[in-house]
Amino acid sequence: MNWFKPFEDDLAAVFAQCEARLSDLPPPLDEIGISYLRAFDVFEQDSSKNYICYLLPFWMKELTTLPAEHYRHLAAANIIGMLYYFIQDDIMDSVQESPSPLHVKQHLALATLLYSEFLTMYQAYFPPDSVFWQFLKDYNQEWSDGVIHENSADYFVTKPMEVAKKAAPVKLGSTAVLLLADRPELIPSANEMMNHVLLTLQMMDDWMDWRQDLADGSYNCLLAMIKARLGRPWNATLTETEAQEAIYVHNLLKPYAAVAAETHTRLTETAIDAPNLISFHYTLVEELIRDANHIENSKQTLTFGGLNYYLSLSTKK
Repeated sequence: MNWFKPFEDDLAAVFAQCEARLSDLPPPLDEIGISYLRAFDVFEQDSSKNYICYLLPFWMKELTTLPAEHYRHLAAANIIGMLYYFIQDDIMDSVQESPSPLHVKQHLALATLLYSEFLTMYQAYFPPDSVFWQFLKDYNQEWSDGVIHENSADYFVTKPMEVAKKAAPVKLGSTAVLLLADRPELIPSANEMMNHVLLTLQMMDDWMDWRQDLADGSYNCLLAMIKARLGRPWNATLTETEAQEAIYVHNLLKPYAAVAAETHTRLTETAIDAPNLISFHYTLVEELIRDANHIENSKQTLTFGGLNYYLSLSTKK
């Protein structure tokens, strides 16, 4: 992973900085915050790896020249912000599951402090009259729109780039670096690239989580494609058996991966050169294509085709 290895020392320093900041929160929010951080720490075993949140400022190095500590500080701000938005997602999900009031109270309190810390870290670089704050407002509006309308429109089939809205605040990682390096003219192209990458990231998540999303009734790009191929409305009911048959018998993952491959072609045609970001995206595309090919190759080795075989494969996802 050439988009990761060169930045390992930087990331170690970044996560140490984040943990130090979270340690300053009042108890028990300090422990809860650190627990959240470790759940996403790239150096922790079995953690969720949100590489783009950690690495995006460093991936702008080919386009900018800043002191090393600036990239690290902005990456740390991105991670603190990431934790805030993930907690918001967890709170919204947990409300539907009738959690205890104490759980919600603690996490709302932690989210508020994280957002305050997130703003403070950026205030060190951007004065009140900086255009940065308008970008923050814009990305928050995109995020809000994506969250509110997630289950009210068939974005992936009709307007696929709308899928990227839910992750719009991630774009602060590149926007902040480009503004600080006095390269604001590159922000529109960088955002265009990011929207493509964020779409594919969501597609990858939806491939891994389709069964849970089906059970929860959450919008899922892969399930939306399956419904479209079956001639059903995007909000129609789909059974798990129907989804499994579409994936493991008819291999709907193959055209799904083709969408990601087409996205990569558009990504390489954007106006700026960000090789690490492009390489990261290609890794995602390759993984989707590899999984689709594995399903296809497994089908060809079977004498009877058997749905049961594919169902057994699906339980491993």
